[in-house]
Amino acid sequence: MNWWFIIGVTAAGILCLIKVIVDRQGKKLPGTITDFVNENGVDFPVVQFQYKGQDMKLLAANGGNKKLNQNDPVEIIYRPGKAKYVNIVGDNKDVVIAVGITVCGIGLIICKILG
Repeated sequence: MNWWFIIGVTAAGILCLIKVIVDRQGKKLPGTITDFVNENGVDFPVVQFQYKGQDMKLLAANGGNKKLNQNDPVEIIYRPGKAKYVNIVGDNKDVVIAVGITVCGIGLIICKILG
């Protein structure tokens, strides 16, 4: 297996982990599911919440795999001025994917060194 591929997989995993960490640095706020938007066959929730007295509605970047219904209360993480999406607290699918890619990359490095 090519070293460039192995380094690429590992770097992709690390970059995904960094994005996950950055996405979770924001304001925790209560919100309500108001609607769903279907993208590529996955229903992503639209969350309504208030930030500094202003009503806001944003698409949740995660939450597509949770059993959520309209009018369900959720806790979100909102990054003021930095995000066009919110993250629903408790949905860790993105963390699992990022860790999985990183572990695969590290495993490939170890196999390459030992093999």
